[in-house]
Amino acid sequence: MSVIQTQKWLYDFVDQCKKKSIMDIASVQREVLCTPLKKVFPKVNPQAMQYELFNHGLFEPYEWFKIETITNELEKQNIWKVVEKEYQNLKTLWNGPEIPIYIFPIKKGMIGFGSRMRKNGVAYKEALFLFLSTDLTIEEVKAMLAHEYNHVCRINLINIPPEKIPLKDSLIIEGLGEYAVKDLHGEKLLAPWTNLYSFDQAVDLWKRHFLPSLNLKGLKNHYPYLYGQKGSPLPKWIGYSIGYQIVNSYQEKNGPFKNNELYKKSTDTILKGSKFPTNN
Repeated sequence: MSVIQTQKWLYDFVDQCKKKSIMDIASVQREVLCTPLKKVFPKVNPQAMQYELFNHGLFEPYEWFKIETITNELEKQNIWKVVEKEYQNLKTLWNGPEIPIYIFPIKKGMIGFGSRMRKNGVAYKEALFLFLSTDLTIEEVKAMLAHEYNHVCRINLINIPPEKIPLKDSLIIEGLGEYAVKDLHGEKLLAPWTNLYSFDQAVDLWKRHFLPSLNLKGLKNHYPYLYGQKGSPLPKWIGYSIGYQIVNSYQEKNGPFKNNELYKKSTDTILKGSKFPTNN
């Protein structure tokens, strides 16, 4: 598998929407964009897949009238070819798995703590999705692909189902993904959340809230720790920031590492070799 030519799906979606009433376009989107995904996710029905992708940035059906223009612009930027070439480079560099990559426009209303998101991605063991706007640089697209494909490599390596994965693994998955961005593209393309908290702030929150919960299982249970939670002591993006600082400090103390060497380290090895304490 490789980068799927989803621009063809998107043009088909628009063509069908032109012939349908406004009440039917959600089902059109589901049929055209989500039903083909059953080849990769045979146990997930198209409606559940649509809902899952909405949560990560897939455009809303009512935005259909803009999708032709957006897809056209993404094609002019050679996005599908750029992602294909970069994916092949990363697969070779990290000796990573062969997976399909799906590219879709990001929803206009994708809000992240007060501002519209220009890009988002989500990685699964079986596939990777990129949700893009038209105002991204090629370097930004490559950096996001590095982050998400590194997730795919790590998820396939540890091979733990989402409902059984411990919090400590979720933290390291995110940390490794963003460290891959730094390693390949430099600090200028790091996500803003990498610098939200000083080392001392991160360690304090780590000791009080993360250390007692490192073996908490289930990806859905990790969201408050990863993203933060209003009204709780966990500030926004704290788990992402801590995960990155753990991996970055491990690399500073024990690196440099070549190619796929870092992401193949065990979670416990990275934790114990980092600057973060592993006991209270």
